[in-house]
Amino acid sequence: MDLTTKTINTSSNRIVFLDYLRVIAITMVLMVHAIEIFYLAVDHISFKPGDDFWVALMSSPMRACVPLFVMASGYLLVPVKDSPSVFYKRRFTRILYPFIIWSVLYAFVPYLLGADQFDVMQRKMTTLLHNFNLESGHLWFVYMLVGVYLFLPIISPWLKTASKRFIEFYLVLWFITSFHHFAKLAFPEGVYGEVFWNEFHSLFYFSGHLGFIVLAFYFRKFVTLGKAKSRILGLIIFLIGYVITFTVFREMLAHTNVIYFVELPFRFCTPNVILMTIGLFLMIRTIDYQNEKVYKVVKELSRLSYGVYLSHMFFIGLSWTYVVQPMNLSTPVSILLVTALTWIASYILVKLLSYLPNSKYFVG
Repeated sequence: MDLTTKTINTSSNRIVFLDYLRVIAITMVLMVHAIEIFYLAVDHISFKPGDDFWVALMSSPMRACVPLFVMASGYLLVPVKDSPSVFYKRRFTRILYPFIIWSVLYAFVPYLLGADQFDVMQRKMTTLLHNFNLESGHLWFVYMLVGVYLFLPIISPWLKTASKRFIEFYLVLWFITSFHHFAKLAFPEGVYGEVFWNEFHSLFYFSGHLGFIVLAFYFRKFVTLGKAKSRILGLIIFLIGYVITFTVFREMLAHTNVIYFVELPFRFCTPNVILMTIGLFLMIRTIDYQNEKVYKVVKELSRLSYGVYLSHMFFIGLSWTYVVQPMNLSTPVSILLVTALTWIASYILVKLLSYLPNSKYFVG
């Protein structure tokens, strides 16, 4: 019997573990951004003594956050059952309107508070016509998600008919492409036929976040491990990825303070992060705890997770500057406290917005 048959709430027809997954993943996102306070400068990496260890220890496992969100979409949405037009209208209505509103807010609010001059605000508004601004850098995720969603109706007919072996063939090639960033360290001129006049190397079309969609579908259709095996195997795979991420980050840091190189092991489509994602997904998939009071809270947090994602960058800096930094706490405690305060503030804001008419345009 498929493990997921035990994790469906029959009263609401919800896949229970996906609600837990969204809450876990958004918490990981908030912690990633809280940790960045302790090492990201404008154009390089900078640590206080001892913080490099805590950043490596606490940030490394959090890097599975975005892949987990993508896998939740893949598990839930593919193969697409609606027509492409219906699917696009439904999904993009949910994600694009809030995305546009919050992008504008991130560009306008600093001017409103006196932190930006009018010409700076104008430049930020103009930038929104083609990309995100520095303050709304976390919204890169929405650009990526739009691209993935555009492709789902295209890939769905193949997923409906593809054999297990054929999907595994795709996933193997996808996993090979995840070594691309590290391969470029050894071969900076390019790999797989990549040159300056052709960035689309031979495995280009197997790469990227779409692989997490196919991986989630593969788990749903073909992986039927029991709870104990899923948790043990998941923990082993996760720890392998964690150790690799931690070790490579520290090794990079020993040789350079350039953000591009130091954060290579933190990139989402790398083999180590893929391993952590698989491990966590296997473990989270076993969650079927449906105590009425607990699951009610989890569903609520899951429902508002997109709004929390969109809004949380307003509160990361405020939590640190006005609450946590003056307390002079240790680095790990400060990280956890910034994460918690950001969660609470973002939730309260999004919850209040959810009471407005047409609140879906603000919180998704």
